[in-house]
Amino acid sequence: KKKDSDLRAYKITKRQAFYYSFTSVAGTSYLCYFIPYDYLFTNYPLIASYIYSFNLDVEKGKSKEQPLDERIGITVAKIIKDYLLNNDNAVVYICDSSDYREHLRKRKFDTWFRKNDDGTIIKIDRKIYISESVLFNSLLIHKDNPFKNSFIEAFIELNEKSEDK
Repeated sequence: KKKDSDLRAYKITKRQAFYYSFTSVAGTSYLCYFIPYDYLFTNYPLIASYIYSFNLDVEKGKSKEQPLDERIGITVAKIIKDYLLNNDNAVVYICDSSDYREHLRKRKFDTWFRKNDDGTIIKIDRKIYISESVLFNSLLIHKDNPFKNSFIEAFIELNEKSEDK
């Protein structure tokens, strides 16, 4: 049995700016991409253009039938880490709740982060209660980002303002 330290990220293909894909050993093809999130941060003009949302989609195949594959988490973590290392951006990840599997997504994403945490990326978790549902979201930012404190402050404020009152 291989140790976790023996595992490597899958081969990552850069499709275009901010779009990456990889295929797992089971043949499931994933698309990871970053899209501007500035419209949510209009009250924070100094950092708005540096905020992106991170998305992970199954392009081909079925992730539900996928056997436990540590390399997927390693690959996703590498894509995010490389993205944050190479620019001053921050990333917001929101656990999709449209199919009521947001708890599962949060647990999986938290596990991926914990297993691949080398101290370079800061992760701030929040949840927003909207009507009957909960929206789990996280801010990911490089520890050396010059706008780090502004990003964290804005993220926390937006989460607090978004709650149902």
